[in-house]
Amino acid sequence: MEPLRLSWAAAWNKAWSDLTDPFDRLSEVAFGVIMALTIISVIPTAAGGTGRQQLVMAALGCNLAWGIVDALMTLVGMRVERERRHGGLRALRRASDDQHFREGLRGFLPDLLVDDMRPDDVQRMRHKMMASVLGTGDTPRLGREHWLAWLILAGHTFLSTWPIILPLLLVHDDLLALRLAQGTGLLLMFGLGWLLAHWAGGRPWQGALAFTTLGVAMTGICLALGG
Repeated sequence: MEPLRLSWAAAWNKAWSDLTDPFDRLSEVAFGVIMALTIISVIPTAAGGTGRQQLVMAALGCNLAWGIVDALMTLVGMRVERERRHGGLRALRRASDDQHFREGLRGFLPDLLVDDMRPDDVQRMRHKMMASVLGTGDTPRLGREHWLAWLILAGHTFLSTWPIILPLLLVHDDLLALRLAQGTGLLLMFGLGWLLAHWAGGRPWQGALAFTTLGVAMTGICLALGG
């Protein structure tokens, strides 16, 4: 049985609230910032080879490609998880007795909750499931909300590049443009750390400083390994 197709508005809300969370979105921005900083940091050595415009295009193209690939892998993961859960539900329907059904529930519920269930709770849940369509038919296909989640993640990676490359497009002096771009990247990392710490319930200032330090270290590693 196919699930009801969501409207575009409902699909967007589900993609934003359920299929992606602040950590997913902020992580994609962090990836984009680190990649952009890695690419543009070779500007001072580009005089005899690749020019500034080529580096700008490389930063944009790299982040666009990474955003598409990374978001597609997330989409694949969603599909695989759907297959896994649907297979688990089919196995639950085939459980030979209540004890096997209880053990199968561990793939969907915390162990403490399963251990605390009484025999009549297990029987009642089993009867409800057998009366439903769960675990029947083919695995439900991905809906428009999943493709919108892909768009959200890919878009975050690509759009994170623009604040960093704007100085390279507007400032003629190579060194000044590079320093402004790097400073913008640091501010973005600081803001991302602040938002992540706030979302996690931690200390925003401490999280912001730690995340900025981590971002600089990861950029340095990328540069040391050849980008």
